[in-house]
Amino acid sequence: MTSLALLAGLAATSGCLREAQPCLTEMNEGDLVITELRGPQEGIDSIGDWIELYNASGETLELRGLRGTLRPLKGSQVDGDVELTFLIRDPLMLEAGAYVVLGTSPLSASLRPAVDYSINVDFRRRPEVVEDTDGIIVLPEAENADPRPLFGSGRLRLFACEREIDSFAYDRLPTLGTLSYDGSAAPDADDNDDISRWCTDDTEASANSASGRPGSAGEANRPCP
Repeated sequence: MTSLALLAGLAATSGCLREAQPCLTEMNEGDLVITELRGPQEGIDSIGDWIELYNASGETLELRGLRGTLRPLKGSQVDGDVELTFLIRDPLMLEAGAYVVLGTSPLSASLRPAVDYSINVDFRRRPEVVEDTDGIIVLPEAENADPRPLFGSGRLRLFACEREIDSFAYDRLPTLGTLSYDGSAAPDADDNDDISRWCTDDTEASANSASGRPGSAGEANRPCP
């Protein structure tokens, strides 16, 4: 969980046009643990990209105000001064020992039932306003939801009131399934820095309306082989 200086102009880079919330959540380093990432997938997929976090604090946490940044690793296909950022803007309670799933697509009970909170407003490919013959107009929500993908390799960092809570660097994301932190032990924010403790979860989905390899969103991860 190395501390690095944040870049200026994150909102412009991420496409977020809303003002950031003031500091709303007090946490200590390690209270949240990054436990699973689902990136762009091969073939038909309705589940979308998401980030799973675990509450290791021992008490219920209010996540409103939690900020995350994602930056590609040097030498990756997406390189340079590129950084995506997201912010939890609404009340979001997470009980001790529970998981929360942050999806980059809009919420959908049928397609993405395990996603608890959408960070789509920060991951949209398109701007929130466009210009036509009548001037500037706001796009309808349905036309403004296409998310940017998670970087294939990158560093994800979580912040609460400028304090880094957890970070994780990965060199690839599976294109079938998720990158999953070993579920053989309780999630730990120091242990998850070790990439050897992660593996691919490509378990096939049970019969439902969603398409794609779902991983274990919102649940304890499967043990790595």
